[in-house]
Amino acid sequence: MTLEGCVVRLSDIIAYIGRDIEDAIIVGTIKREDIPNEITDVLGNTNAQIVNNLIMDVIINSIDKPYLQFSKEVFESLIKLKKWNYENIYDSKEATKNLEIIEKAFYDLFEYYLEKLDNRKKIEIDDNMSESDQLLFSFVNNKSDKYKETTDIKRIILDYISGQTDKFFLKECENNLKNFNI
Repeated sequence: MTLEGCVVRLSDIIAYIGRDIEDAIIVGTIKREDIPNEITDVLGNTNAQIVNNLIMDVIINSIDKPYLQFSKEVFESLIKLKKWNYENIYDSKEATKNLEIIEKAFYDLFEYYLEKLDNRKKIEIDDNMSESDQLLFSFVNNKSDKYKETTDIKRIILDYISGQTDKFFLKECENNLKNFNI
């Protein structure tokens, strides 16, 4: 992995680990005091504290090194927090209650895009298209230009869906799939 790739990966973890806690508190899946003290004593118990502590620790422990590194204590706490998040947030009854509906919607949206693209990797975009189609076609055109013929249209569609926010994905399902309802 390149150093740039490591920065992206760490940034992603730092961005979501505390944010997911805040979101889970808002929807009532957990309470702040549920987070074990052995974790909060090191990382904090708010998104701002967790982000700050992780960033400061990786900076301090990576200076003058050709790699990125957390301190042992922070790394162990981060691993514990990820495990705790999985057990109490991601795999919770609240988080998984619509899993079958979402999985079906994912496959249906994939098939919808595949049919819409009809194996074309280059599509002319015009102002009469819906904003949704313009975004899809722009993404496909960009990927096709970047990867030429080496990338299957199915792979491009998977990349497009995987890059969607939850809100955008749900909106696409509502606008394009018949009988979609959560």
